[in-house]
Amino acid sequence: MYKLLLIEDSEESKDLVCYALGSAFEVTWASSLEKAFKSIGENQCDIILLDVGLPDGDGFRFFSQILNDNRFKKIPVIFLTAKDGISDKVLGFTLGADDYIVKPFQAAELRARVEMRLKKYHSQQNEGQIFIKGNMEINLGAQRAFLLIDKKKIDLQLTPLEFKLLTLLASHNDQVFSRNQLLDQVWGQETHLTDRCIDTHIYSLRKKLGEFGGYIQAIYGEGYRFSTDFINRLKRKS
Repeated sequence: MYKLLLIEDSEESKDLVCYALGSAFEVTWASSLEKAFKSIGENQCDIILLDVGLPDGDGFRFFSQILNDNRFKKIPVIFLTAKDGISDKVLGFTLGADDYIVKPFQAAELRARVEMRLKKYHSQQNEGQIFIKGNMEINLGAQRAFLLIDKKKIDLQLTPLEFKLLTLLASHNDQVFSRNQLLDQVWGQETHLTDRCIDTHIYSLRKKLGEFGGYIQAIYGEGYRFSTDFINRLKRKS
């Protein structure tokens, strides 16, 4: 049985969520951020559903706080809120949310999207905590990536979104992802973000990779791919 923490001040919404998820989920309800902090410190959970407007604070700020705590930063978080503005959605995904669902919601859709995120999360956990690609080490458990240069590990200091983007590309060597595919798999569906958003994050990621930015290649008219062949070309030139 999955353990879900629902941070939501409306009892009616709580009842709808419990109905939508059914008996496969054990739902812990926190009607305020104070109760949420207490619950997350005392109980394990597999996923968090988080409202934005709460009686004692802002869901965005709560999310930023748990991201900085190693105990909770890898737990999938889905915003579930009536705030349907583009700026709110962009903020949620920029912070690194796994999905953003607007109320009112369809029960079947909510369950499908929660299950999809859990499946993806557990798949990543089962693939192994650390993998090496070229001169790069990606630690899934710690949600950190490093460059390996002259027997030194250099922390890339990636944002949550940059880490998700790099992990997706690097775990599918030489596979080309369209911008729409990257938006769906990294930001989630229904984001209404533009291609420019992808290009901006790719640019930032390549900049942090420095001389190894060539691992991430732009394929004209198609999208982006990660290829370790870049390092072989670099060696042939040197």
